[in-house]
Amino acid sequence: MTNYLFLKAHSLKEWQELSQTSHSDQMSRLLKQAKSYDSYLPPPEHPRDSITYIGMAAANMALANLLTGDASYIEPLRKWIKVGIGYPHWGLARMPDHDLDAAWLLFGLSLAYNWVGDKLPEDERTALRDKLILQGRRLYDFALETEGKWWSSAYWQNHNWICYGGLATAAGALMNEHPEAKAWMDRAVENFKIVLPLFPEDGSDYEGVVYWRYGYPWLLISAHLIQEERGIDLHDSEFLRNSFHHRLHLSGPNLVDTANFGDCHDRRSSNSRMILYRLASLYRIGEAQWLANYFEESGEWEREGREGLVKPGLLPEAWLDFVWYDPSVEMKPLLEMEKTAVFPDMGLLTTRSSWNEDATYLAFKCGTPNGARGWHLGQAIDRKNGWDTIKASHEHPDENSFILIRGNDYLSVDPGYSKDKKTHNHSTMLVDGKGQYSEDGYNTFANLDPAWGGRLQEWFAANGLTYVCGEAAGSYHPDFQLSQFKRQMAMVGDDLLLICDDLQSGAAHNYEWMLQADYPSEQTHVNQFTINAGETQMVVTAVLPEAVTHKTREVEITANPTSAKPDWIIRRTQHTLVLSLEKPCADTRFLVAIDLADSGAAVAEVVKVDCLGGTAVKVTRDGQTRIAGFGNGRSRLVIPGQLSTDADWVVANLATGEFWAGGMTNLWLNGELQCMASTPVEISVTAGQCVVESKRETWVSLGGETAVANLQCNNQPLTAQSNPAINLIRFPIASGKSHITWE
Repeated sequence: MTNYLFLKAHSLKEWQELSQTSHSDQMSRLLKQAKSYDSYLPPPEHPRDSITYIGMAAANMALANLLTGDASYIEPLRKWIKVGIGYPHWGLARMPDHDLDAAWLLFGLSLAYNWVGDKLPEDERTALRDKLILQGRRLYDFALETEGKWWSSAYWQNHNWICYGGLATAAGALMNEHPEAKAWMDRAVENFKIVLPLFPEDGSDYEGVVYWRYGYPWLLISAHLIQEERGIDLHDSEFLRNSFHHRLHLSGPNLVDTANFGDCHDRRSSNSRMILYRLASLYRIGEAQWLANYFEESGEWEREGREGLVKPGLLPEAWLDFVWYDPSVEMKPLLEMEKTAVFPDMGLLTTRSSWNEDATYLAFKCGTPNGARGWHLGQAIDRKNGWDTIKASHEHPDENSFILIRGNDYLSVDPGYSKDKKTHNHSTMLVDGKGQYSEDGYNTFANLDPAWGGRLQEWFAANGLTYVCGEAAGSYHPDFQLSQFKRQMAMVGDDLLLICDDLQSGAAHNYEWMLQADYPSEQTHVNQFTINAGETQMVVTAVLPEAVTHKTREVEITANPTSAKPDWIIRRTQHTLVLSLEKPCADTRFLVAIDLADSGAAVAEVVKVDCLGGTAVKVTRDGQTRIAGFGNGRSRLVIPGQLSTDADWVVANLATGEFWAGGMTNLWLNGELQCMASTPVEISVTAGQCVVESKRETWVSLGGETAVANLQCNNQPLTAQSNPAINLIRFPIASGKSHITWE
């Protein structure tokens, strides 16, 4: 055979040359992995467990032989193939022949047949071919029979991508030997031509980082195969192009830990060398190439290969590491990347104080099940065809929730993989003891109409502060008559997080504010609680309501990540701090300050400040005082003698004159006018620079020490007007984000 699947970028001779030169490290890993199969075999009887690893084992041994010509890889390969094709059905505990086990084996054994089938004894080659035909037919027939019901048309689900990817690979291997293979390939091609345009351009995926590591590669695998076999290029996809950035920004400070929203087996099993190689190659992403090399040098790949919970696992991906590695991509460190990233479709914002390992990291989520694009397009497809395509069972009822990490310490946590999806286990709000959507089941979003969901409303990041606002009232049952659950969060520097929650309803409720942690909280003062997590001391101060009650609870989170292995149960313990009102009410505001410091360090002083038109708090640490305020609607926010503004929110240092504000047209500090804008803007003014974000062209006036000389906007000269009667300069600002500097 010379029509080698996945290898058409080079001739076989060229691949062999690469294996001795630029790809020598990848080749060494491939050969080591291929040799590892000499020492064991799958059980002769189908185990009550996943058998996906058989497919990848066959692929690794086959490619090792193809590249080296070493017959020692063929003998163990024959034994593995004999066991695999000897199982009457592929998959035992879940959907035999019709789901993941069948797809993974079709994939790997088809590659073995394609690459080295001519080196097998004729009877063994025939037996392998006949088994591939049988299993391919079973999978294809199931896809036709269940269209509109399960993975056949569950376009946003990893089962769809894996099953069609396996079927397409079998079709490619059998195209010249089996007449049904063309129909299999046609079906798979049409599926992926539908799938990729349905995904958001921002690269986000609701299934979470571990399923990104498990399921997402099959989009790359299928696009690669389809391009080579059909000449159709599916790689021109903004979703594929931007998915690296989505995954990267869900990495914690050490780049290994993650913001594990959704069903995640653990907090670490979410990196894949083959994915980084492929994205680096396809889209010339130097940061992806750098990260793959960094994990090599740091030992992360070795750890993931040994400890990772996603199977078949990192090591069996060796053959794809080899094929997808592109040495021409220049590595680019992460240090110059933006520290804040927003993925609107998922309703996700992440921010970090730096790209250092000791940084403080926040991930905030407020969106729509399945992602906004998938939720509404899926609803439209279902209504048109009478189908059920939205299978968002790996999504959680967690709108307006957040994950907070400092260095290696998880502070506010997510439950990860859960058998029963409960809002109770997320850092968000309960209403009368109830959570969001139809919680408590495995798929809490089934049979809900398009009106359900939350939305990321506003965000702004500049000069050491990140602000974000989410609205999640639409994720609670209409019977609650909830018209507002607005959560505003401001991360100030690397040691302060402010959370302001506004709730409004047509009826009185018991609202419960929740913070989830790995460790229990201890009440240290009135309305103040301390959680010690690793090297970090987290102090939680309830500023509002002033008459707040609290309770704590401990819960065990359990999950069975795969029904193919029903005895595998993941367990972890989670601690919840719950703040609530003394009695039910219709409308209320919670304002909570979270202070972060090294264990045993002095605690910041958090004090509520008298304020008109909103709520304000003063936070003092090491002699430095910051004031933060959140307005009430369009009422003016006034702290007598110190601050006056029409902004929706503001953070200021009265001593230095630095400030950050949103929805602002004017701001006074210490009795002096500091800033004006012709239309509402988000703005940050710190030493020698100003960042303005505006929805339209506007004019901005700045006071204080702002100089007219050498004024620049986005590194271009900016002409400003000055008036000798007042200490202000005035200049035009375009729509979008503008960075103004001066000397």
